[in-house]
Amino acid sequence: MAKKWEIEGLDDHKLFCDSAKIIMSQRLEHLLIVIRDFFANETVENLHQVRIALRRVRYNMEIFISCFDKKKFSSLYKQIEYLQDFSGKIRDLDILAQNMNSLKEEKIRVTKTMFKRIGEQKENFNENLKLELMKFTHSKALSNFQKLLSY
Repeated sequence: MAKKWEIEGLDDHKLFCDSAKIIMSQRLEHLLIVIRDFFANETVENLHQVRIALRRVRYNMEIFISCFDKKKFSSLYKQIEYLQDFSGKIRDLDILAQNMNSLKEEKIRVTKTMFKRIGEQKENFNENLKLELMKFTHSKALSNFQKLLSY
């Protein structure tokens, strides 16, 4: 079993762009799995895993940009960047709620209205994120990029 940072199928003799295809295939496959997990169970932790997977895809794309068709690459990259930013807004609300709970524990007054507003905003963002993730998983940009990864 490979460690989480190891990529199966790589060796010292693979060409850079061949390695890029292997890495990007595995990163996208993992992203789709954690998105599916998030849909099955919308927890703070599963959202966090989606964000981590989005970052891994995005940053690997930045490394391997020279290996792919620029138009298809750019289309997918923009979607990944958007999803990462959008999911970050929800994560920020989770952190804000945690910090407000810490203030309450310190006997600092935090109103129920503040918690309610954060909850409403998070629920709204969460619903929109689910729609955006669904669009992404069925997008032409994703399928076109996956075709580039095929041997």
